[in-house]
Amino acid sequence: MKTSIENNLVVVETESEAETEHFGRALALTLQAGDVVALIGPLGAGKTRLSRAIAEALGVDPQAVSSPTFTLIHEYEGIMFVYHFDAYRLRNAEEFDDLGASDYWTRGDGVCLIEWADRVLDRLPLDAWKIEIEPLSPDSRRIRVRPRGNWTPADLVDTLRLIL
Repeated sequence: MKTSIENNLVVVETESEAETEHFGRALALTLQAGDVVALIGPLGAGKTRLSRAIAEALGVDPQAVSSPTFTLIHEYEGIMFVYHFDAYRLRNAEEFDDLGASDYWTRGDGVCLIEWADRVLDRLPLDAWKIEIEPLSPDSRRIRVRPRGNWTPADLVDTLRLIL
């Protein structure tokens, strides 16, 4: 797994599903209650796999985590709550508002993971984490991360290197 900084983003290149999951578990250790994580990427990019790894690191049974495509929001309890959203089937951003999504992050009692977040970016907090997943092959990924709030890309890379 390689990490670097490009254009003020952290870039992580993984060579296997296991490395992508390992990155997700490491990233989870940097998250705090109230964080919103926008997951962006094409179908099959690994958004749910990354969500499952983050949730697992936060104490959620990974077998319980599935794509929320048909239920739109899953709530999991671990060492903190994990709220897992999917905007894929929404017709517009107003439907995301109608779900009461912002109530989840204003409560500040858990982490919000939002798949297909590119469809609702203007509805998310300005300081949301933004993670773009680009498949390079069936198993390898290029993951670009815009850290939240006080995290600088250099701080995040240093922290990830310690964990990874």
